[in-house]
Amino acid sequence: MKKWKLALAGVVSLSLAACEKGPSYEFEGEYFAAEGEDCTTPTNTKDLEQYFLRITKQVQGGSVLYSAEFPAASRARLPVVSVQSVSPSDDNELTFNFAETKVPQSRPESPTLNFVVTVIPNQSKEGYLWLTKAGILIAKDGEVKEFDILDNLRRLIDVGQTGACLRKGTATAVGS
Repeated sequence: MKKWKLALAGVVSLSLAACEKGPSYEFEGEYFAAEGEDCTTPTNTKDLEQYFLRITKQVQGGSVLYSAEFPAASRARLPVVSVQSVSPSDDNELTFNFAETKVPQSRPESPTLNFVVTVIPNQSKEGYLWLTKAGILIAKDGEVKEFDILDNLRRLIDVGQTGACLRKGTATAVGS
Protein backbone atom coordinates (compact mmCIF):
# COMPACT_ATOMS: atom_id res chain seq x y z
CA MET A 1 0.00 0.00 0.00
CA LYS A 2 2.87 2.38 0.73
CA LYS A 3 4.34 1.97 -2.79
CA TRP A 4 0.96 2.72 -4.30
CA LYS A 5 0.63 5.94 -2.29
CA LEU A 6 4.16 7.01 -3.25
CA ALA A 7 3.45 6.35 -6.92
CA LEU A 8 0.20 8.30 -6.72
CA ALA A 9 1.91 11.20 -4.95
CA GLY A 10 4.61 11.22 -7.66
CA VAL A 11 2.04 11.30 -10.47
CA VAL A 12 0.08 14.10 -8.77
CA SER A 13 3.27 16.11 -8.21
CA LEU A 14 4.30 15.76 -11.86
CA SER A 15 0.81 16.72 -13.02
CA LEU A 16 0.77 19.82 -10.84
CA ALA A 17 4.24 20.82 -12.02
CA ALA A 18 3.12 20.48 -15.64
CA CYS A 19 0.02 22.60 -14.97
CA GLU A 20 2.05 25.31 -13.27
CA LYS A 21 4.56 25.53 -16.10
CA GLY A 22 3.77 28.70 -17.98
CA PRO A 23 5.87 31.14 -19.91
CA SER A 24 8.63 32.40 -17.66
CA TYR A 25 8.80 35.65 -19.62
CA GLU A 26 5.95 38.09 -20.10
CA PHE A 27 6.26 38.84 -23.82
CA GLU A 28 3.29 41.21 -24.12
CA GLY A 29 4.25 44.80 -24.96
CA GLU A 30 5.74 47.16 -27.51
CA TYR A 31 9.39 46.68 -28.40
CA PHE A 32 11.70 49.37 -29.75
CA ALA A 33 15.02 48.92 -31.51
CA ALA A 34 18.16 49.01 -29.38
CA GLU A 35 21.73 48.71 -30.63
CA GLY A 36 24.53 46.22 -30.16
CA GLU A 37 25.24 43.51 -27.65
CA ASP A 38 24.67 45.99 -24.78
CA CYS A 39 21.27 47.08 -26.14
CA THR A 40 22.10 50.78 -26.05
CA THR A 41 19.67 53.53 -27.01
CA PRO A 42 19.85 54.18 -30.75
CA THR A 43 20.81 57.58 -32.10
CA ASN A 44 18.17 57.42 -34.84
CA THR A 45 15.12 59.35 -33.56
CA LYS A 46 12.76 57.21 -35.65
CA ASP A 47 13.87 54.14 -33.66
CA LEU A 48 13.01 55.99 -30.44
CA GLU A 49 9.51 56.99 -31.55
CA GLN A 50 8.17 54.00 -33.54
CA TYR A 51 7.88 50.55 -32.04
CA PHE A 52 9.50 47.75 -34.01
CA LEU A 53 7.30 44.90 -32.78
CA ARG A 54 4.10 44.76 -30.72
CA ILE A 55 3.26 41.48 -29.02
CA THR A 56 -0.23 40.90 -27.65
CA LYS A 57 -1.35 38.12 -25.33
CA GLN A 58 -4.50 36.02 -25.40
CA VAL A 59 -5.55 33.27 -23.03
CA GLN A 60 -7.52 30.48 -24.71
CA GLY A 61 -8.57 27.38 -22.81
CA GLY A 62 -5.96 27.94 -20.13
CA SER A 63 -3.14 28.35 -22.68
CA VAL A 64 -1.23 31.59 -23.17
CA LEU A 65 -0.88 32.54 -26.82
CA TYR A 66 0.80 35.54 -28.43
CA SER A 67 0.32 37.36 -31.71
CA ALA A 68 2.46 40.10 -33.19
CA GLU A 69 2.30 43.28 -35.22
CA PHE A 70 5.31 44.38 -37.27
CA PRO A 71 4.53 47.87 -38.65
CA ALA A 72 7.79 48.27 -40.60
CA ALA A 73 6.62 45.48 -42.91
CA SER A 74 4.03 47.81 -44.42
CA ARG A 75 6.81 49.85 -46.07
CA ALA A 76 7.75 46.76 -48.09
CA ARG A 77 4.07 45.93 -48.71
CA LEU A 78 4.37 42.88 -46.50
CA PRO A 79 1.74 41.67 -44.02
CA VAL A 80 1.82 43.60 -40.73
CA VAL A 81 -0.10 41.22 -38.40
CA SER A 82 0.91 37.62 -37.68
CA VAL A 83 -1.41 35.03 -39.19
CA GLN A 84 -1.84 32.95 -36.04
CA SER A 85 -1.24 33.11 -32.34
CA VAL A 86 1.65 31.06 -30.99
CA SER A 87 2.81 29.80 -27.63
CA PRO A 88 6.41 29.90 -26.43
CA SER A 89 8.58 26.87 -27.15
CA ASP A 90 10.30 24.98 -24.34
CA ASP A 91 13.22 27.39 -24.84
CA ASN A 92 10.87 30.40 -24.41
CA GLU A 93 11.13 31.23 -28.11
CA LEU A 94 8.29 32.78 -30.12
CA THR A 95 8.14 32.46 -33.90
CA PHE A 96 5.62 34.62 -35.73
CA ASN A 97 4.55 34.14 -39.35
CA PHE A 98 3.30 37.04 -41.39
CA ALA A 99 1.83 35.58 -44.58
CA GLU A 100 0.26 37.42 -47.43
CA THR A 101 -3.22 36.13 -48.08
CA LYS A 102 -4.01 35.43 -51.72
CA VAL A 103 -6.81 37.56 -53.09
CA PRO A 104 -9.03 35.71 -55.61
CA GLN A 105 -8.69 38.60 -58.09
CA SER A 106 -4.89 38.59 -57.90
CA ARG A 107 -2.92 37.42 -60.88
CA PRO A 108 -1.66 33.82 -60.62
CA GLU A 109 1.89 34.92 -61.46
CA SER A 110 2.05 37.32 -58.49
CA PRO A 111 4.45 36.10 -55.78
CA THR A 112 3.43 34.70 -52.41
CA LEU A 113 5.19 36.37 -49.49
CA ASN A 114 5.85 34.88 -46.07
CA PHE A 115 7.72 36.81 -43.41
CA VAL A 116 9.03 35.00 -40.30
CA VAL A 117 10.28 36.60 -37.06
CA THR A 118 11.69 34.73 -34.04
CA VAL A 119 12.33 36.34 -30.64
CA ILE A 120 13.72 35.10 -27.33
CA PRO A 121 14.10 36.85 -23.98
CA ASN A 122 17.43 38.59 -23.40
CA GLN A 123 18.75 36.71 -20.37
CA SER A 124 21.11 39.52 -19.34
CA LYS A 125 18.65 42.45 -19.56
CA GLU A 126 15.16 42.39 -18.11
CA GLY A 127 12.51 43.76 -20.46
CA TYR A 128 14.54 43.10 -23.61
CA LEU A 129 14.22 40.55 -26.40
CA TRP A 130 16.62 39.25 -29.01
CA LEU A 131 15.33 39.14 -32.56
CA THR A 132 17.19 35.96 -33.54
CA LYS A 133 15.64 35.33 -36.94
CA ALA A 134 13.95 37.56 -39.48
CA GLY A 135 13.45 36.40 -43.02
CA ILE A 136 11.26 36.65 -46.07
CA LEU A 137 10.27 33.73 -48.26
CA ILE A 138 9.06 34.61 -51.74
CA ALA A 139 7.44 31.92 -53.87
CA LYS A 140 6.83 32.64 -57.54
CA ASP A 141 6.45 30.33 -60.51
CA GLY A 142 7.42 27.28 -58.42
CA GLU A 143 10.67 28.89 -57.23
CA VAL A 144 11.29 29.90 -53.61
CA LYS A 145 13.77 32.61 -52.64
CA GLU A 146 14.79 33.39 -49.08
CA PHE A 147 16.13 36.71 -47.81
CA ASP A 148 17.73 37.08 -44.37
CA ILE A 149 16.64 40.45 -43.01
CA LEU A 150 18.84 40.13 -39.92
CA ASP A 151 21.94 39.94 -42.15
CA ASN A 152 20.81 43.09 -43.95
CA LEU A 153 20.24 44.83 -40.60
CA ARG A 154 23.83 44.01 -39.63
CA ARG A 155 25.00 46.13 -42.57
CA LEU A 156 22.95 49.13 -41.42
CA ILE A 157 23.09 49.15 -37.61
CA ASP A 158 25.05 47.66 -34.73
CA VAL A 159 23.44 44.25 -34.18
CA GLY A 160 24.49 41.93 -31.35
CA GLN A 161 25.91 38.45 -31.93
CA THR A 162 22.71 36.83 -30.64
CA GLY A 163 20.51 39.04 -32.81
CA ALA A 164 18.94 42.46 -32.91
CA CYS A 165 18.11 43.81 -29.46
CA LEU A 166 14.57 45.04 -28.76
CA ARG A 167 13.68 47.16 -25.72
CA LYS A 168 10.25 46.72 -24.12
CA GLY A 169 8.61 50.00 -23.23
CA THR A 170 7.11 53.15 -24.60
CA ALA A 171 8.29 55.70 -27.12
CA THR A 172 11.15 57.88 -25.91
CA ALA A 173 10.56 61.59 -26.36
CA VAL A 174 13.17 63.20 -28.57
CA GLY A 175 15.29 65.76 -26.71
CA SER A 176 14.45 64.53 -23.21
